[in-house]
Amino acid sequence: MKYVLNTKQVDLNILSEILQNRFAKFDNSVVKWKYNDEYIKCNELENKIINTYNNKNQFPKNTNDMIYSDWIDIFDEGLLEINKFNKQPILFFSGGKDSTFIASRMKQNNINGFYYSLAKDNIDKKLILDLAEKLKIKVYFANHELEYLNFEEIFKKIKEPVLDPAGLSVLLLLDINLKNKISFKESVFIDGMGNDAYMGHLPGKRELQKMFFQKFFIKFNMHKFFSINFMNKLGKWGDLFRPDYMANFPGSNIKLHNYFKQVSYYKKYTKFNDEITKRALQRGIHYDFGCAINKSILYVNACDERSRVFFPFLNEKLIDHYEKRKVLDYDYSKLINKLSIRKYLNEELDFNNISPKKGIFKPSFIKYEFCKRQIELSKQIHVKISKLNNFQQSDFYLWSKYLINNDINYDII
Repeated sequence: MKYVLNTKQVDLNILSEILQNRFAKFDNSVVKWKYNDEYIKCNELENKIINTYNNKNQFPKNTNDMIYSDWIDIFDEGLLEINKFNKQPILFFSGGKDSTFIASRMKQNNINGFYYSLAKDNIDKKLILDLAEKLKIKVYFANHELEYLNFEEIFKKIKEPVLDPAGLSVLLLLDINLKNKISFKESVFIDGMGNDAYMGHLPGKRELQKMFFQKFFIKFNMHKFFSINFMNKLGKWGDLFRPDYMANFPGSNIKLHNYFKQVSYYKKYTKFNDEITKRALQRGIHYDFGCAINKSILYVNACDERSRVFFPFLNEKLIDHYEKRKVLDYDYSKLINKLSIRKYLNEELDFNNISPKKGIFKPSFIKYEFCKRQIELSKQIHVKISKLNNFQQSDFYLWSKYLINNDINYDII
């Protein structure tokens, strides 16, 4: 999947949406996607995936599971496209399923890569090192503060607001490049995001419980009894006052006075009864494409526009292969995804014993202080910084910095 960055995003409505939901409506984003070498309207991609889910049986009586032997040759063919860049491959290696799978296939295909990782503590570091030993790769660990990159200079070059704190983790990983004396213009960074839309994600027990309370609170308009600042103060608990069709999104986003109007855009997914379908469409399309993928592209682009980002799971032939399936493959009892990545990892690397509970990147926060203009802006839009939790404060810092850098006179619509 290729990308193009155009002029900076200054649409006022989109800024409000990003701040509160951490993703943009596709066709208003400056990230323009190509599919089969043609520019596509992202809403058309969304409709294509929705139709794919609509036309498959959710609970077939007999199904042949989609195992990795069905598609690994397709994945490898796409992965080898990275050689055409003629740049140093660098994998963002979290030690989770996706990045570990990519690392394994890079080794199998003799792709000489570098592996960058960010561990929040010694427990995660040991898991990553155990996997690295199995894979026979060397992992370079990032520090938790920037050593070489200048945050202020990087942020001035950002072409679209990036409000996921995990984006700062990407910046810390990019710092390793300069530590290793590797030129950005000679680098291609590999990211494992982008497969959610066709893999699906089953909501956890906590999310299902949250949905129950959300339905109850919204039904009786209980969210109207509490102030926006009070909901912000509650952080993730404040998400209980979100509509239930927003249950599958990461929590603790900043709420503004137009919050409930903004999130109503995604009510259209409630027509799907299956939770995997709704989660894949909500989190996969909008969160992954509109936020997680964007942050890698935007931070790398801000370091050097000549560098590249590569997403092996956004493989056109692999997506087409999945779309030909007549069933959605998901084992509810084992929580096994459709592409059977965990099966591959268990057979090849004994993944479950090494990393039974390993999650994805944990957000990292770079030290910052709010300047006078940021504080003035918070008053203008009625957001009390002191009432925000750490995630929300980080979001507001990045978002307000973007507005100030681009001299955007922001009004909530």
